[in-house]
Amino acid sequence: MIVKTCIAVVLCSGLVVGQSPPDSAADQLVDQLIANAALYRATLPSLTAHETITSDASILLYKPHAEAEATVRVVRKVKGGPLVESREYTTLNGKPVAPDKHVVLPTNIYDGFDGFQGLFFTSQHRPCFNFTLAPQTAPATQLELRITLRPDAAIPNCPSGMEGLLGIARIDPATHQLQHLEWTVPQVAEPRVQILSASTDYAPTSIGDKTFWLPTEVAQYAINGKTKAKGHFTVRYSDYHQYTATSTILPVTPQ
Repeated sequence: MIVKTCIAVVLCSGLVVGQSPPDSAADQLVDQLIANAALYRATLPSLTAHETITSDASILLYKPHAEAEATVRVVRKVKGGPLVESREYTTLNGKPVAPDKHVVLPTNIYDGFDGFQGLFFTSQHRPCFNFTLAPQTAPATQLELRITLRPDAAIPNCPSGMEGLLGIARIDPATHQLQHLEWTVPQVAEPRVQILSASTDYAPTSIGDKTFWLPTEVAQYAINGKTKAKGHFTVRYSDYHQYTATSTILPVTPQ
């Protein structure tokens, strides 16, 4: 899933405490995270959730701020196909929003639902990054993977604009499920919109008779290198449930 930002104003047992675990342990953990992410993308049903959004931007002295509520739908339109995201805003700065109204926030996000997991934990992108396990403390409440861009990551299929990346993935040691993912990159002197930092928190959520580790909060900070506009948003998710489309069949009126 590709994340696009718009700034509107222009397993591992047997580890010795205090020592770095061997690379093979990190490789096994990354294998598990890639498998988890693939299963997630293949089996997650269409769902809907409530969003609470805080959005800010800054350009010179102009610093707009907005708070919104929305209903997000992540729908698989074709069996086996990708999940497609859409949202309907319900309130903006405490006021109701008409269903057909187009809402523009100071910093908008499109297709942002859990897009960052696929950035790192796919077979396609794995060769682009180095993964190392941080030294463990006792008791280990989380495993921590540190992520950097490989020096030779200019290979096909690697994401662009990630030079200098520093990433952290925190994993539940009991289930090997991703609990937190964050990354930062240094700003570059180019006239384009650049995501400088992003983070996602995950928690187990029941959808029907299955449990999925779904985003509970997504945050992102970006800058427009041309206009110098800065943007930040935080989205909190709640009230997940399976989405079922309904249709109404109208009777045919005799001519």
